[in-house]
Amino acid sequence: MLVDLSVVIPVYNGAAMLASLCARLVRVCEAIGTFEIVLADDGSTDGSDQAIAGLCAADPRVVGVILSRNFGQHNATLAGMAASRGRLVVTMDQDLQNPPEELPRLVAALRSGYDVVYGLPARRAHGWFRNVTSELTKWWGRRVFPTAVGGTFSSFRALDRWVVLQLLGYQTRFVYLDGLISWTTAHVGAVEVRNDRSDHRSQYNLGRLVRHGMNLLVGFSIRPLQMASMVGVACALLGLLWAGVVVYERVVHGLPVAGWASLMVTVLVMGGVQLLFLGLLGEYVGRMLFNTNQSPRFVVRRVLGREDEREDG
Repeated sequence: MLVDLSVVIPVYNGAAMLASLCARLVRVCEAIGTFEIVLADDGSTDGSDQAIAGLCAADPRVVGVILSRNFGQHNATLAGMAASRGRLVVTMDQDLQNPPEELPRLVAALRSGYDVVYGLPARRAHGWFRNVTSELTKWWGRRVFPTAVGGTFSSFRALDRWVVLQLLGYQTRFVYLDGLISWTTAHVGAVEVRNDRSDHRSQYNLGRLVRHGMNLLVGFSIRPLQMASMVGVACALLGLLWAGVVVYERVVHGLPVAGWASLMVTVLVMGGVQLLFLGLLGEYVGRMLFNTNQSPRFVVRRVLGREDEREDG
């Protein structure tokens, strides 16, 4: 049976904050209508699954989706969406950086005619490295995703149910929700929300940032391959130009062909560029392999708060 609102939250080692998060969400969502809170545990190692089980036992409106291992934030969010039954679905992080009290603003904006509404903070409370990577992401997002509001996405978003159903229909192994949303609809809006995280820390370590960046870089555009082709053409032209200079100096001025050091530098630089683009090409080919194999985007070990079941996504 459908409810008015589903709040989907991917959980990774968040046992300490789940009770406070759910208590605040319940107070907010009760004013909106019938609701459920779907907590998708993404292979946590701190007992988050037991914390979720306790919350489900205490409140039937809390649903736990326990994944069999860690699949990543976007995959876990998709697993929570698959278990949701809301006419509207709101996704958010576990760390309370986006206050639950801001949720009604997203719902109101969504009901005004948008298909998806993002909650964008006025400022991002991250360290300098995360801020730099965020700016690079926005720069690339403006070029790849025309529906990105100012080139920016956020995990705090409200979606109409038909959009969620479309997202669940995509079979790509490498899930990047905002890219899939951009493919699905152009009716995307944004509202400015508070950001309450002040410790400048993020659960995204360097490895997760790299994986996230690769999903964004090669998952939704062939522009990197086009850039590789342009770099190759430019290098070929520069090589021909330099060859002409060498021939001219040798024939006209009789100068010997010298420059062992510059030759080695050129070989090493060009070899590095070639290996870089071979690796880039390998990313595309590898993703084609995994998508062809149709390996699951997530595997649900158990659903809490409803009849226990196992699912693949």
